Amino acid sequence: MEREGPVDDEYMDCVSEGSAFALFMYGAPLSNFRGVMRKKTTGEMSGLPYAIGLLNCLVYTWYGSPLISNGWDNALVMAINAIGLLLQFCFCGIYLLFAPPKPKRIMGMILGGVLVVFVSIAAASMWGIGAAHKKALVGTTGMVASVILYGSPLSDIRTVVKNKSVECMSFYFSMFAFLGSVLWLVYGALSRDILIMAPNFLGIPLASTQMIIYCVYSQKSRARVEDVKLKVLTTISEEKPKEKCTKLPLPQNDIEMQLEQKETIELTSK
Repeated sequence: MEREGPVDDEYMDCVSEGSAFALFMYGAPLSNFRGVMRKKTTGEMSGLPYAIGLLNCLVYTWYGSPLISNGWDNALVMAINAIGLLLQFCFCGIYLLFAPPKPKRIMGMILGGVLVVFVSIAAASMWGIGAAHKKALVGTTGMVASVILYGSPLSDIRTVVKNKSVECMSFYFSMFAFLGSVLWLVYGALSRDILIMAPNFLGIPLASTQMIIYCVYSQKSRARVEDVKLKVLTTISEEKPKEKCTKLPLPQNDIEMQLEQKETIELTSK
């Protein structure tokens, strides 16, 4: 396929900007995991987005390699997802290190399934099917993994609604997923690659939904924090008079002494 003039410029713009947003999306959970390492617990955070992110990066790194694509046509796809792969390995490792026992077991099983799926797809694409179909196999797997990745933060919605807090969600992940989906959709259209277009077409509404939910519940979360602060201040202000009252018995001794002196004076005068 040949691209000429303005189309080629637009193509390269989409490639560079889409790559940047993809990197930002993969790195967006860094702030969440700084909190995990500080608290030394994952709390109610779900590990599913990071396991699916790992699968997505594994598949698309393989998809972009010369073993699957036509030479180095998709070298950029391979490079971006290789960096994402390193980040996802780190996130999954930190999650396993600080997760409570039950979520840790669940995460371990999910990661085991991710590795089995990837090894099966890689083996099938190399030795199980013909060269004409291996790109379609790997690309279809990547397409499914990408759609699940874009929708995976929705697994935390139950926690968000229950706690009225967006602590376990990353707004930046959703924002960069949305922007990246738009640009990779254009990239796929210009390169006429349906396997890149399809997941990003679905990623746009999924990321938009997450941003809307985040904005709604972040406002409720701030209101809840303000209520807690107000209650604390009210409690402190109510406790202060009580502290003063406990210090009042001391002057009572002076009053009794004055009464005794008065009685003594009256008796003496009589």
